[in-house]
Amino acid sequence: MQVGFIGIGVMGRGMVLNLLKNGHEVTIFARHPKRAGVQEVLQAGAKQAPSPRALAMASEIVITMVTNSPDVEEVVAGPQGVLEGARKGLIVVDMSTISPSMTRKLHAQAGERGVHFLDAPVSGGSQGAINGTLSIMVGGEEEIFEKARPVLEAMGKKENIFYVGPSGAGEIVKIVNNILCGTIAASIAEAFVLGVKAGADVDAMAKVVGVSTGASWQLANQFPLRAFNGSFQPGFMTDLLHKDLGLALDLASENQTPMAMTAMARQLFEMTRASGHGRDDYTALMQVLEEMAGVEVRSKH
Repeated sequence: MQVGFIGIGVMGRGMVLNLLKNGHEVTIFARHPKRAGVQEVLQAGAKQAPSPRALAMASEIVITMVTNSPDVEEVVAGPQGVLEGARKGLIVVDMSTISPSMTRKLHAQAGERGVHFLDAPVSGGSQGAINGTLSIMVGGEEEIFEKARPVLEAMGKKENIFYVGPSGAGEIVKIVNNILCGTIAASIAEAFVLGVKAGADVDAMAKVVGVSTGASWQLANQFPLRAFNGSFQPGFMTDLLHKDLGLALDLASENQTPMAMTAMARQLFEMTRASGHGRDDYTALMQVLEEMAGVEVRSKH
């Protein structure tokens, strides 16, 4: 298909490369065209458009993968945005994590122009984007989801691409996922700092907990890859998880739902950002707790 892609960042770079590998023709719009990832995808065969409007005119399906609600609104519905260049029947797939209310607003605006709008946020981080194994949760019209499926399957693991309901449902499911991502990661960081301070071995704790009731995807994957080795390379930046937990608290407020643990986790990641780790992986929270406790949680392997 003729695919337009907006947002060649940590995630978008790998996603575009996989679209090209799977035979799709890709036109990109980059707000920061000098970045290395942008040059890489152009060298791999992507074309470049001067604006989201021009990109939409050249595409059957447009994917957005940008930071937050205002960014998506700007590139989709702003001046020189996607909707200005959209033909009737164009499919816009927003794969960013944004507020469900913004998703529904853009879905309605797109519908007025005969354009389809899906929310399709992802999970799996930069490694999932590179490997083409992202989990994708899609909200919108189911028949439009099926039309977009071949493009989604170029970026995600086939069995982990889910239709989850009407417009906004994809974002709600992603927010729920990231609440658990943040609160579980904060608990692991806190628990392992205590374990080391009290005299336990990191590798022994990880091995035992990994086959016990405290086991989690975070402990099996993210912490060994990003934290226990001392790298803290994203991954998924602290700034972005902090933003997503803010979206969760906004959604909770709209629905009069108390979220005490989520609020506490967001404050811990706020503390991590204030300590200068906003662009590090979110497991960098452990570094802040290490400094406070006077220990380092590092694997010997």
